[in-house]
Amino acid sequence: MSNTLAVLKRIRKHRKKGAEHAFMEAERAREIQQSRVVEIEEAVASSRDNSEPTDDACWVAQEAAWRMKMEVRLRGERQRLHEIEGVTEDRQRKLAHASKEHRVVERIMEINDERRKVEERRKETRTLDSMGTSRWNRKVSR
Repeated sequence: MSNTLAVLKRIRKHRKKGAEHAFMEAERAREIQQSRVVEIEEAVASSRDNSEPTDDACWVAQEAAWRMKMEVRLRGERQRLHEIEGVTEDRQRKLAHASKEHRVVERIMEINDERRKVEERRKETRTLDSMGTSRWNRKVSR
């Protein structure tokens, strides 16, 4: 039984490690995507701040077209960020579940170890009691 639990513990440990790696990978991807979104937001905001009302109509139209293009790109990047955040949350839930399963198996093994130790102490106590009783019986029979 303990060998089975030891194998199960190793399996759960490896699942937990895999879940940790998957979560870290998803979190890294989320951070990269978040930085892309921030970068585009800053570029669009900078473009708006730097535009001057005295510019020629041609330049104003070009800036507006560029800003429109960047805002469309920003929407796409935000959508990707939202998808990546969903993946990250899912992997975080899987990591929490794997951690819980690992702790359950560890706790079962601890309980079994405690039971085995209690049973060994009881057996030792019975052995000592029987040795004491037989010694007492020898003293009384003399």
